[in-house]
Amino acid sequence: MLQFVDEADSSEGVARISAVIDLLCELKDIGYGTVRGEPVLVALPERRVALPDGRVIGLGDHGHYSAAASGFLFPEVEGRAFESLIEILGTTQETVSLCGHRSLAANGRWTGDDPMPAALRKALALGGAFDPFERTWSLTEETASFLNEWFNLTPSESSWSQTESPDESQLRVAHAPAGARMLVEAGPGSGKTHVACERVISLVQDEGIAPSRILLLSFTRIAVAELRDRIGRRLNEIPNVAALQIRTFDSFAARLLSSASVGSSGGHDASIRAATRLLRSNDPLVADAIGQLEHVVIDEAQDLVGDRKEICEALLALLDPACGVTVFGDFAQAIYGYQHKGNPGATLLSEVAKRPDFTRDQLERDHRTRTAALKEMFGTVRQALRGDPTGSRDSYFRVREEIRAAAVENDIADFAIHPSTTAGLIVTRSRRGLFTAAEDMRAAGRRFRLRLPDRPPRIEAWIGALLGGLPASTRMSRADFLSIHEQLRPAPWRSFEECWEILLDLDASGRDVISVGNVAEGLADPPPELISDHEGSSGPLLSTIHAIKGREAERVLMLLMRAPYGDQVDWAEEARTLYVGATRASTELRTGWITPKKFHPTGDPERFWAARRDHRLIEIGLEGDLVDWAEFVRSGHGASEADTISNIWRASHDEPRVTAYPASDGRLILRIGDSDGPAIGCLSGGFVELMQSLSKVEPGSALAEVVSGISVVGATTTVVPGRPSDAPSLALMPLLGGFASIPR
Repeated sequence: MLQFVDEADSSEGVARISAVIDLLCELKDIGYGTVRGEPVLVALPERRVALPDGRVIGLGDHGHYSAAASGFLFPEVEGRAFESLIEILGTTQETVSLCGHRSLAANGRWTGDDPMPAALRKALALGGAFDPFERTWSLTEETASFLNEWFNLTPSESSWSQTESPDESQLRVAHAPAGARMLVEAGPGSGKTHVACERVISLVQDEGIAPSRILLLSFTRIAVAELRDRIGRRLNEIPNVAALQIRTFDSFAARLLSSASVGSSGGHDASIRAATRLLRSNDPLVADAIGQLEHVVIDEAQDLVGDRKEICEALLALLDPACGVTVFGDFAQAIYGYQHKGNPGATLLSEVAKRPDFTRDQLERDHRTRTAALKEMFGTVRQALRGDPTGSRDSYFRVREEIRAAAVENDIADFAIHPSTTAGLIVTRSRRGLFTAAEDMRAAGRRFRLRLPDRPPRIEAWIGALLGGLPASTRMSRADFLSIHEQLRPAPWRSFEECWEILLDLDASGRDVISVGNVAEGLADPPPELISDHEGSSGPLLSTIHAIKGREAERVLMLLMRAPYGDQVDWAEEARTLYVGATRASTELRTGWITPKKFHPTGDPERFWAARRDHRLIEIGLEGDLVDWAEFVRSGHGASEADTISNIWRASHDEPRVTAYPASDGRLILRIGDSDGPAIGCLSGGFVELMQSLSKVEPGSALAEVVSGISVVGATTTVVPGRPSDAPSLALMPLLGGFASIPR
């Protein structure tokens, strides 16, 4: 084989050939030994192996031909199999569980510095086309699904690594000079997250910028967690890599206010406005802190309007002129113009595009789609949207038809029982459509996850279940924690080792024991990796298109509804919204129909309610719908703190319906089961007032007999403030969902 390797490439050629030969020997496709002291390879008897996708491959004998261009090491053969892939993997001496790793895509690459487990390497080589030198593979969907289950790999809605080699435009952006100011257009599937990570890695490794002097701002906690994970794994040997500032816009505003000892109330939007005022206040301490930055990366600039656009512009104005900036965005995916009624086109992307100090570049290749129909739709519709910024009703319907033409199935009516909805994404244009879809899924007895904004933070519940109710001064050794971890039922989904390492990081004292107070302080600004952005634990993820930013899935069902009407419709933004929804799919796109049920908006933050013959329904589960832990404990309606936390923990797994019963002190107490069941929370005064206003009764009137139909959709760890001189402690609060039913 060596004679076919060019002299210039002989070193790499030897390495490639050696990797293949080693793998063939491991799999006993060929044998090896020595003759008179010289290494030799020998043929072995034929074996036929059955694969999960129905194919049978041949090992040994070498009497079968396999085209080299196919990438398959083993040819497909006729005849009955002698053994199966399951039997081969079952006899391996290596115990392998890759729980915690992302799932394998059908086409992928093993990234990072961790060695690929031998059992996985063998499985990939037998199951499809595998390059042991490049560590890339190509499998059928059936085989990929089987391997994910066999190795206990974590399902993932979005691909975690780029499966192709970086293209020229990606390399150009990632390795641009540190001081460059660039506006980078990045269409769906162009590998923007990959490039943003590579940009930061290049700034640290190649340009020598200290991690603490780099700021990366993205839209969602999920995006931030993924960016931190990818960059952290690549830079794990760089000193002080944890100082990288990778934040959501809301988190950046909160951290800025905290560092300046400036308080804010009124939610995220109020915090962002306060932080913007602080950036524009000429405060020398703030100016000095921002002036220390050497590079800023801003993501999703097309969706930064109003307050978030203002804070970014204030930040850019304070940067040192030598500070580099990379802004990512896509004009074809701008879908938040409705939030800025005065000038819906005034996004950060459009403003930066006018600045002479920014150069323009774009990511040119689609790395997401795996079908020709989707690839063509991604490209042609994007060009049409970019070329028609004002839009029209006709152009909206042309986009809609292009999307339908790229779908593998259209006009699905009974989506709740359709076989395609066992996984992936189900997206709708509106929250009304989303609630209607969720009701249909519940009625069909289907498990699903639900993505909604304006919900309380969902910090992993096992922390509160294990440490909740303990005094802040409690110290705990590894052995102590192991004892309570083993006793918790149902058991946490994370292993003891994972939990302990997370708590040590939160404690941040450097000791081999944890303090409850230190852990609570570490959760005051929780790491994105410990926060979930959805309700439920299994099944497809239901979301509006606006709330699904940054997600992708192999399988997407987009539920269409009647087109909007009226003179005030922004047809261009409506078309872009459909495009964003459709381009979440990498392999299978389907469309269905839904007729949203009638709901009415009310309150601030906005929630929905509906009138029925003998009751009213009101959306429940927003932040502030329950009194906080301290107030609930003071009310005396619960059992001991430990028992209450235990009841909440079990309810978060069982997800029961609970009912609010009136108490003698005028409160509505959430109980599991009947009026004597365990109490797990108390409805807040604000929520009670809202119920009374919808029921058209005077404030302070007698409470409803019961408020039923409330779903427990999980639980969250909560930080309980201590006295002014004391550290905080921890507790567990239920998460509510669905619609509460109020008698009329």
